[in-house]
Amino acid sequence: MLSRVHARFASRFAAIPALVLLLCPAPARAGSWVLAPGDHYNAIGGSYFGSDSYYNFDGNRSPLQQGGLHEERALFSYNEWGWTKGRTFILGFPYKGVTRREGAPSAEERSETGFGDLLVGVRFKLKDGPRALSLEGDWNPPMGYNRNLSPSIGVGASSLIGKLQFGAEMGSRSFVELEGGYRYYIDKVSPTDQMVAGATVGFWLGQSILIAGRYVGHFGKSSQDTTYQALVNTSPQGDTWSTSDAVPGTTNDAVSTQLAGPMLVYRIDDRFDVIAGSLHTASAKNALHVDQFYVAVAVKQTHLNRLRGLLGNTRNP
Repeated sequence: MLSRVHARFASRFAAIPALVLLLCPAPARAGSWVLAPGDHYNAIGGSYFGSDSYYNFDGNRSPLQQGGLHEERALFSYNEWGWTKGRTFILGFPYKGVTRREGAPSAEERSETGFGDLLVGVRFKLKDGPRALSLEGDWNPPMGYNRNLSPSIGVGASSLIGKLQFGAEMGSRSFVELEGGYRYYIDKVSPTDQMVAGATVGFWLGQSILIAGRYVGHFGKSSQDTTYQALVNTSPQGDTWSTSDAVPGTTNDAVSTQLAGPMLVYRIDDRFDVIAGSLHTASAKNALHVDQFYVAVAVKQTHLNRLRGLLGNTRNP
């Protein structure tokens, strides 16, 4: 009896890992300026989003296949240390709780909690100054959770990411940071690779308040590989429908999302920031709709001035 119940849950939720990207809400993910040896930036915070709809392969938004709600809550830690001259070491991880509540008439519910996907990275300085250029390499392995449980705490597949990052001071009050790169999945059974992009634009209101806008994009490659797909049922009449929230009868790996949202930073002093913000789906294919909210505090020691990204201090250029 228990095995039949587990199988029913697994079939209904099996496609959720492919629909949900690792959102990485940590507020300082983009970074063009490299910390000096001995400098550090340490942020800890929490995030939440709930979704009752998804986007199909044409980018059209529809209710979840079984109705109800998909929820994710996370505590996250993001850390950077000035390692050696021209190099920054990066470590981040989330502790997540994921819940899927179906709609009527079943109203079934399943939750999983645990550590999600680890972030280990190194950033290399290519050019410093008011116009900065850096290269970052990241590794994202699952952190010990059961990849076969559904809903899943993470993507469930290891990946490597390479990104080129550019930052520029803009006048006396603002800055911009841009990044672009590629995500390569190591595991045999995994989503297709992705192009990744990001941008942050910040503007200082006075000495302590920074308002910023953020953009995060993931663009999945199209694929004919059917090894990473939604479970489907086929009727005697040939009709096919999904037993989960995925797009019926299609591979479930070419996930594309574009998220954007505001951020507010209150810089108490050179060593302490309070951060709040949100990210919202601007467009997506084969992914959940996201309205995510996060808060964080950051403790830091850095020689970067206030126009050199989110890791800076209170010093003017």
